[in-house]
Amino acid sequence: MILSLKQLKRLATATLTISLIAANWVMAGTSPVKGSSPTLLSAFFGLDNALPFAVNLLCFGAAGDDGMPVVLSHRISSDSVRPEQFQITTRSGQLKTPECATLRPAGDPGERRTVLLIGEFGNAETDPPKVVTIVEDLLSDTAAPLNFKGQSVEVTPLNEGPSMVLAESIDRNDWAVDRRGTQCPSEGVRQIIRVTWNGGVRLANGDEPGDAERDLYSVVMEPEQGASYITHPIAIAELGDNDNHHFLCLDTDDKASAVSFPRGHFIDPNRDLNPDTRVMLQPR
Repeated sequence: MILSLKQLKRLATATLTISLIAANWVMAGTSPVKGSSPTLLSAFFGLDNALPFAVNLLCFGAAGDDGMPVVLSHRISSDSVRPEQFQITTRSGQLKTPECATLRPAGDPGERRTVLLIGEFGNAETDPPKVVTIVEDLLSDTAAPLNFKGQSVEVTPLNEGPSMVLAESIDRNDWAVDRRGTQCPSEGVRQIIRVTWNGGVRLANGDEPGDAERDLYSVVMEPEQGASYITHPIAIAELGDNDNHHFLCLDTDDKASAVSFPRGHFIDPNRDLNPDTRVMLQPR
């Protein structure tokens, strides 16, 4: 098929538009990509004196306490987490130590980087938590362990909604690993992207994401030949386990470089809506 000059100009304009959109996703408002250094990616003030009764299964007597998930750049072992490794500094300068620290509910294989801190971390209106710092040794489970001691991050305030902080491609050998959440379809999936939010997310009616939300996840793809383009997952998995991860099931082998999700569709446990959120994929 021979294209006219006008058609070629339209095609070039469309290709440039997609490339600019992808570049904006990567450059504007994205979360940092994990490198070789251990980093605290986020600390999210999820609930102020409002943890539900069910949290007693994770930390006895914690119902009614504060909850703050902290996301790390690298996975850690489940038996390495202790409350005294974390210190919370409030706006007034008070220092707080959690009563409990646990990798649950995000403890499936490949996760183990979201630590739920439970305790009294300050009042959201009068003296909110401002900074989380690792004050004791906390090692990654990598072949050459990395130490998070000394790392700190500003706390996302209570009334701000949840955002994505990490996206990574899942090795094909790990697709069939048993986990508590749902799995991607057995046919038609060429790769799986795990996205990590700074806190748990769900729909405003309490349901898990469906087809409408699946189509709202946009992934920038970088083929070996040709221009960048945007695709959407054919399914969302890793649902039903009350953690802060989603699997994006893709039907292409092209390399993914960034993920985006628009504002106003997910809520956190405090019922705050998510803002526009974008994250680059971390290198394997």
